[in-house]
Amino acid sequence: MARWQIEVARMAIYMAFPVVLFHYFNLPENYEEKVIQFKREMCPPERPEPQEKIAELKRLFQERKEAELRKVFEE
Repeated sequence: MARWQIEVARMAIYMAFPVVLFHYFNLPENYEEKVIQFKREMCPPERPEPQEKIAELKRLFQERKEAELRKVFEE
């Protein structure tokens, strides 16, 4: 007798479930708390020490290259 009412309730649940999940997981508060924290864990900010070492090595190689070029041009 009430078969159509059960079907309507089931259809409402089937249609509301993805909409509710979409709404919940796209709230900015959830995004900021969970996703940004996960992003910080996976890609931590760079430390300045390795960057300074790389800059120092670049400077040393540039100085060596300039010294070699001076030597070649002086000859």
